[in-house]
Amino acid sequence: MPELWWFLSALAVAALWLLAILLGFIPPPHAKILIRIRNGKIQVTRGQVRAQPREFVSDILQQARVTRGYIAITHYGKASFSRKIPRTVHQRLRTVLLNTP
Repeated sequence: MPELWWFLSALAVAALWLLAILLGFIPPPHAKILIRIRNGKIQVTRGQVRAQPREFVSDILQQARVTRGYIAITHYGKASFSRKIPRTVHQRLRTVLLNTP
């Protein structure tokens, strides 16, 4: 019976972790680019983003008054956003980050 308890506990932790990613509380661990927003400033903590797209992203986030959060780009070109970033700017950010050479 203790083995079942450990299995169910591990399953519950994994489900909570996945849910936190899907709901935008934590970034996906497999992101190739991770941009963190702290105190209204962006910082690329994983991967590289050129200067011009970085400036565009910063401007979009400032206009939306975003002070905290993250933007993650996966290897498959999918963008994930934290809950702190309004849905109204998601497409603009995708366009800047995924279509800029």
